[in-house]
Amino acid sequence: MRAYADSSFILRVLLSEAGVTHAVTEYRRIGRPNLFYLGLHALEVENGIRHRAFHERRILPSRERMNIRREYDAAFSRLNHFLKTGVLREVSLDMDSALERARLLSKNHTERLGARAVDLLHVASALVLQSEAFLTFDQRQAELARAEGLKIPILHPVD
Repeated sequence: MRAYADSSFILRVLLSEAGVTHAVTEYRRIGRPNLFYLGLHALEVENGIRHRAFHERRILPSRERMNIRREYDAAFSRLNHFLKTGVLREVSLDMDSALERARLLSKNHTERLGARAVDLLHVASALVLQSEAFLTFDQRQAELARAEGLKIPILHPVD
């Protein structure tokens, strides 16, 4: 099965956030397919890990800040492991094709679903890559992917 996960799904797994247990169960249920990993993912995922560390440094009490670096390193370690073992499969994508497809998705669905540009781009990328399944916690993005015929495992945001 060809499967695409949006960046928020990947980040949730890497950061062990709420819903990760169910997400992993659903991923296993669909046969543990390799997940496409684009430059778009790399930017969003790596920046998401750093962004979380930035915010935690600002809001956590000083006695809890020592865990930030450990969690940061663990997330990047898991990311590297997933890339090395092929769980995340780095692929290139013709961005012009993806952008063209995203514009068409916008025309066909945004007024009804309220899709954001990055949601359109992720679903368009999945379609250009001929994915069969789309993993996300974002309900609007799931509705958009479903409207385009992608299988959507049911993911709940809380364990």
